Amino acid sequence: MQIAGAAVLALAACGDTRENPDGVLTTATTQPDPTTTTDATAADTSTTSGEPVLDLGVADLPSEECAGMAFDAEAKLRGADVVIVVDNSSSMNFEMAEVQARLNDFAQAISDDGIEVRVVLLTAAAMGYYNNDWVATPICIDAPLGSGSCSSMPAQGSIADDSNQPDFLHIDHYVNSYNSLPVIIEQHDNWGPFTDSNAALHFVIVSDDDSLQPAGYFTSNFQMIEPDRAAIVHAVVPTTDCPEASKIGEQYIQLAELTGGVVGDLCDQDFVGVFQVLVNAVQQESNLPCQFDVPVPPDGQDFDPAQVNVEFDDGQGGSLDIGYVDAAAECANVEHGWYYDDPAAPTTIFVCPQTCDAIQGFVGSQVQVVLGCATIPAG
Repeated sequence: MQIAGAAVLALAACGDTRENPDGVLTTATTQPDPTTTTDATAADTSTTSGEPVLDLGVADLPSEECAGMAFDAEAKLRGADVVIVVDNSSSMNFEMAEVQARLNDFAQAISDDGIEVRVVLLTAAAMGYYNNDWVATPICIDAPLGSGSCSSMPAQGSIADDSNQPDFLHIDHYVNSYNSLPVIIEQHDNWGPFTDSNAALHFVIVSDDDSLQPAGYFTSNFQMIEPDRAAIVHAVVPTTDCPEASKIGEQYIQLAELTGGVVGDLCDQDFVGVFQVLVNAVQQESNLPCQFDVPVPPDGQDFDPAQVNVEFDDGQGGSLDIGYVDAAAECANVEHGWYYDDPAAPTTIFVCPQTCDAIQGFVGSQVQVVLGCATIPAG
C-alpha cells in the first residue's frame, strides 16, 4: 500500500466570518493512488483495490461551532537515538576497526535526511586492561561526530575523551563476547539521560558471538528501566557457522525479530552494506508523521492549550478522534491519544505510539489539529 499523509492545523475562532469555504488546507506528502477511492460519502467501505478503510464510527469534531482559519502544518521528523554496542573480544579486531571507520558517515547520512540523531557508543575506548580483560583494538571516533581529541592510549590515570555532546556520547566500558544485553541494562544511568524520550530508540549490537541471556531478558529488563519507550534492536552477528563466527548470534537475531529490528550478517564482512541497512531502518522509523509543531496564532488570536483537538481522516471515508492525555506515560492506559511536549508551554504535539501505528499506510490521509474548541480527553 502506498503511504501518504498530510497534517493540517485549523485555527478555530468561533463565529469568525473568515472561514475557509473548503474547510481546511491540506498538503499531501505523496501522490494519491489513482486506484483508491477517496470519496468520503461513498457507501462502499473498501477501496477499489480491496483494502479496508478505517471505519471507527466516530463523529467529526464540531467544525460548525468552531469554524475558522486553516493553516498548513509541517509534520516533524521524529528524532533518533542510536546506541551502538561493540564486542571488545580479541576476535573482533576487524569489526571494531570497521565501526570506527564508518560511524561518522552513518550519523551524517541520517542527519542529511533531516533527522536529529544522537549516537551513543558503548565499547572500550582505550588500549589496555579493563580489569582482567585486555583490549588491543579500542575505538575512538574522529570529528565531527567524535571529539577529535581521543587518544587510544591516554596517559596513566586519564580517560579516552571521545564524547562530543550533545550529539555523541562514548561510554568507555569493556563489552565481552556474550554480555551485550546486561551491559546495556547496567549502563542505563549513562545512556538514558543522554537520549530524548520522544525519539525512536535503536540499539545496534555488533558481536561475533551469542548472548548468554535469552532475548526475553532484554525485553523484560528494558521495560523496567524505560517503561514509556519501545526499543528497536538491530543485530550485526553471524547468521551461519562461518569462519568469522565464534557462535551464531541466535539470541540477538531473535531479539531483532521481536523488536522490529534488522539483522546484518557479520559473516559477509561487508560493513558498507550493513551500515546502509541500518541507516535505512533508522530513517524509516523516524519518517512516521506522528509529531507536529504547535502553530503560532496570527495577530489578534491567543493560543489556549486547553482548546486543542486532534482528528485523523484516513482519506477513504473513515475518521478517528484522538483524545488528549496528560503525558506519554498515560498512553498505555488508552486506546488512542495525543500529548504535548510541555503542557505548560507546548511547542509540539505527539500522538501516542499505538495511535502512530494505527494511522500509517492510508492514501490521502490527513491529521487535523483544531484550535479553539475545548480539548476532548481520551476515553
